[in-house]
Amino acid sequence: MSAVVAPDVERQVVVPPNSPWQRFFFAPQSTAPMTLLRVGWGAVTAAWALSFLPDVDPFLTEGALSYERDLPPGAWNPLGRIGWDHAALATCLVLLVASLATMVGAKTRLSAAVAVLCLTCLQRGNTTIFNSGDLLLRQLGIAVLLAPSATLWSVDAVRARRRGRPATLLRAPWAMRLLQLELALGYLLSAWTKARGDTWHDGTAIALSLRIEDLQRFVAPEWLFDQSVLLNLFTWGALAFEATFIMLIWPTRLRLPVLAAGVLFHLGIEVFLDIGFFSLAIFLAYLAFLPTELADKWVARFDKRARADDERPPGTEDQSPGMPRWRRWGEGEREGDRVHPPTPTTDGDPGDPASPAGSRPPSGRDGGGDQLRS
Repeated sequence: MSAVVAPDVERQVVVPPNSPWQRFFFAPQSTAPMTLLRVGWGAVTAAWALSFLPDVDPFLTEGALSYERDLPPGAWNPLGRIGWDHAALATCLVLLVASLATMVGAKTRLSAAVAVLCLTCLQRGNTTIFNSGDLLLRQLGIAVLLAPSATLWSVDAVRARRRGRPATLLRAPWAMRLLQLELALGYLLSAWTKARGDTWHDGTAIALSLRIEDLQRFVAPEWLFDQSVLLNLFTWGALAFEATFIMLIWPTRLRLPVLAAGVLFHLGIEVFLDIGFFSLAIFLAYLAFLPTELADKWVARFDKRARADDERPPGTEDQSPGMPRWRRWGEGEREGDRVHPPTPTTDGDPGDPASPAGSRPPSGRDGGGDQLRS
């Protein structure tokens, strides 16, 4: 991203990216959504580690449920190569500490990297006992690691302010965009896989899944299975939601309704089916889709900097759908996607483009040269 600066203007005026894809990935926006994701991911991952502690021995060491198996070509199991009986237990404890450190934002990138590495090692220790929710939790950790998620609500941010180096609140959201695309494509591929099966075509998939006794959290009432039309609608509705999520989630006016539909969909799964942390991981991923004005309001309840207009540099208003329009500081005229800074008023020939007076924008909407002079 380049910048165009007038000779005697202190503040930089950022030239927004030109192409739509550049704006989508790199136009600066608030880090509040990723702040919420970081805190939630750290808390849920700590709960995951605590819940797994009693199962470390039976599944990963010498317990009855741990068995020798030949790994396929290219597979790897780092815990199996260490040769220490307590390696899995130590890894789980380190995961607990690292996830809590990520939650509070202490050495965020390092703690997130350690947590993701521990998750990966545990999940490679016995690939047969983990489900898609566990794998999604790991992917969320990678997004937290890559994104600037510690600019608010973090120990790192407090330390930076004390040292006189406060973090920039507007950052390129490319890591968050990758997570958004990953979830949207995941839904689409899930719908494609389901559409190739007969039970989703005839509308009986939901009814069959509710009768799987090994996965039942609460047993569905018998009268529900007599409502064939309702069960058909549930089945086709779930398929339609997953197939259209990738298209409907981007328009601003549809984003919250689509997320609300997803929350209801996964709450239904969570109530009747015991599939671990899958629904919680999905809800965490939804935080990346929150409109930034809503995320800013939530974060600003505990950190007023989330809505501090005076820390937002000129020319960095959000460029993607659903983003807030931050108050402009007095930027110059806009031609296409370039923002040209106004030149301070001096004597000169208004008809000469090389003269300061000739390059000064007219008064009105963009005539903010006095505000930019220092």
